[in-house]
Amino acid sequence: MKRATLLLASLFIALTLAACSKSDDSRSSAPSDNQMASRADKGVTASDQPENDADRKIIQEVRQALTSDNSLSTSAQNVTVVSNNGKVTLKGSVKDDSEKQKIANKATQVAGVNNVDNQLTVTQ
Repeated sequence: MKRATLLLASLFIALTLAACSKSDDSRSSAPSDNQMASRADKGVTASDQPENDADRKIIQEVRQALTSDNSLSTSAQNVTVVSNNGKVTLKGSVKDDSEKQKIANKATQVAGVNNVDNQLTVTQ
């Protein structure tokens, strides 16, 4: 009897948790104005990356140029690189202005890049 009661109580709790975890489809999946403003403030992120081969190739080549340069700091080699129709955006932290410029120059030299938005910040 105790075992059956315990089993029923466990089943009830599991079903209750499952029902609570389901999303409410009555809410809109469209982002609110606040969410849109927040995204605009953050600028381009890796999740904004288009799904096309040309931009993927650009990112791969910029990343290769950065990681193969041992004169760059680890943080410089790991900056965020986003390409959208040949416009490359660089985000992250670097150790000094010369490193910031060096990364932008490397990105500019990659075939297919027509513009570089250098949003890198220098950490002091």
